[in-house]
Amino acid sequence: MENSWYSLDVSPVWVFAAVLLAGGLSVLLYSKTSRPWGKKANILLGFLRLTGIFLILLLLLNPVLQLFINETTKPLVVLAVDNSESILMRNTNATANDINSWVLNLKEQLSSKHSVAVQPMSGHFSDSLTFDGKTSNISALLRQIENDYEDHNLSAIILASDGIYNQGQSPAFLTYNQPIYTLGLGDTIPPKDIAIRNVRNNQVAYQGNQFPVMVTLYQKGFTGEQITLTIKEGNQTLASKNLKLTAPIVETDFLLQANDAGFRRLTLICESLPGESSQENNVRDIYIDVIEGKDQILILAPAPHPDISALRQAIASASNYETSVFIPGLTEKPTLLKYDLIIEHQAFSGVNYGNFESDGKWYIFGPRTRASLTNQLADVVSIQTRGNKKDLVRGAYNTAFSKFELNEELVELFTTYPPIQAPFGTYQLSDIAEALLFQTIGSVTTDRPLMAFASRGGQKTAVTTGSGIWKWRLQEAATEEKAELFDELIVKTVQYLSIKENKDRFRVKPRDEQYTIGERVMIDTEVYSEIYERIYGNKITLTVTDDVGNASVHELVDSQGSSSFNLGSMPAGIYSYRASTTINGKPASRSGSFAVRDIQLENINLTANHNALKSISNKSGGQFFHFSERNGLLRELESANFQNLITTEKESFPLIRNWWIILIITFVFSAEWFMRKYLGAY
Repeated sequence: MENSWYSLDVSPVWVFAAVLLAGGLSVLLYSKTSRPWGKKANILLGFLRLTGIFLILLLLLNPVLQLFINETTKPLVVLAVDNSESILMRNTNATANDINSWVLNLKEQLSSKHSVAVQPMSGHFSDSLTFDGKTSNISALLRQIENDYEDHNLSAIILASDGIYNQGQSPAFLTYNQPIYTLGLGDTIPPKDIAIRNVRNNQVAYQGNQFPVMVTLYQKGFTGEQITLTIKEGNQTLASKNLKLTAPIVETDFLLQANDAGFRRLTLICESLPGESSQENNVRDIYIDVIEGKDQILILAPAPHPDISALRQAIASASNYETSVFIPGLTEKPTLLKYDLIIEHQAFSGVNYGNFESDGKWYIFGPRTRASLTNQLADVVSIQTRGNKKDLVRGAYNTAFSKFELNEELVELFTTYPPIQAPFGTYQLSDIAEALLFQTIGSVTTDRPLMAFASRGGQKTAVTTGSGIWKWRLQEAATEEKAELFDELIVKTVQYLSIKENKDRFRVKPRDEQYTIGERVMIDTEVYSEIYERIYGNKITLTVTDDVGNASVHELVDSQGSSSFNLGSMPAGIYSYRASTTINGKPASRSGSFAVRDIQLENINLTANHNALKSISNKSGGQFFHFSERNGLLRELESANFQNLITTEKESFPLIRNWWIILIITFVFSAEWFMRKYLGAY
């Protein structure tokens, strides 16, 4: 409901003075006794003259015309409905039709005095609700309502839920600005059920290796029964176990073989028994990324040294590397010649290790390093030593280092590391090199690099000019109980040096290797010229195939603003893709795979938590009702004294800018002139 009125911001004294002046001038003109018209015509002419003069005087005062508009807003009631899968997984009295009918009826009953909005936990409300939400986040739902309707007359929230949440913080710890009336759905009595409660497995496995799958089962009401737990991949059974349910929680594990490389979708199936309240929680999918093999790292050394053990322990903290050590005369020479990374400890010692190859090399100085041979490092750092003198140095972190980042909360630990030995002399970094650590001697940080990196023509190199880094790991582990910084330093160095530079002119990559249901699947593409400059205008065809062979074809012409395929949300499964284009008349294609995971959180716990709903209502000043008492909720809302909100908007504009007042003045004087002429006056 709206109403409006006008006002002028000019003093009534001036308006009264303008009326008197206009009246005086009009009387002065029309008070003469000799006139060729009658008394009534004289009064009308005088009134026209008074009106015209008054309006002119009013404009001279330059008043501002103000328009006030009042708008009355009904109290807003938001129906927040938990439409997650768990609502209907148990056979309760509230069906989907019952809940939808209640929502529509409540909207109709309240609409005469209230504005009503429906906010489902997932998706959008049109005519009905679908109960297919994969997660329950009650706190996020309530926060979203408060944010979305903060500028409205939000008077109350009605939350229809089973009180179960599996994401976000507990709604009991939030504060609320409106009363929240809760409506309890579901069943608070623990069901007679068997459920796969938890599954633990590696996200990554290496081809040819075995990987464990640990399963936790929950049961109620079936103690003493025997069931079969099976793991399948498609229609193929990989493993099976017979289990006796001797306790509420039963744990077991499987050891599976990682044969084929790529994403694999495995399904755990727990045998269903008569009388179970739900069978959806007897099935669980897991996803494993089987990769072809670990990156091979070779450590070369002329003699044993504690640094080697520290390096291997740090590298072992990352599961995708395999290290070999070759010490001539002590260990057997490896048969593999090509490695992802070669680490040479006590580098430039003059030992001939053989013809091992790698695009990444890490040189670490030591007692047997010969200064005369370090000129091979000219692409990274030049060192002019002065005899065999050594400096005791600590590492100072270079915050401008750009090759990779270390945890900011840990880098301060560099100052606590014990000093190590480095050659005394003059150091000069090359133009293509960057120092990660500078040498600190005593309390002075120098420009001498303690650890530096360089890359040229696909060859990556790192140099550590100090010996004794094992002390760093030992010191950190002793004071911090774990060597997080040291391990991160070593692993990220290994990662940087071992990753091959991508020289492909056509690149295709999903933004994530694993998506969840409901997420948009995005696949990015890049096309490069012969000199590796980004080029556009290429027609790219993408074919996506699911794990049962159904294929879909997508096309785009890439541009600076659009070079990605948006496949939208996709069903759970393993998908392979193949993208193709033409570059300078030559065909190019790339292929790969990604996984879309079913979260499967909703079927873990099916026991409604109405106490959580009662806590929300008590804390916010609302009231709890069971779904069977929904009519009582309606009566409570109808009797609540929610107030209308009246808002006033004001618009201001100078009166002189309004064409209609000029039109009135013109009309008044024109009418007066016409009447005077018509009645015989000049």
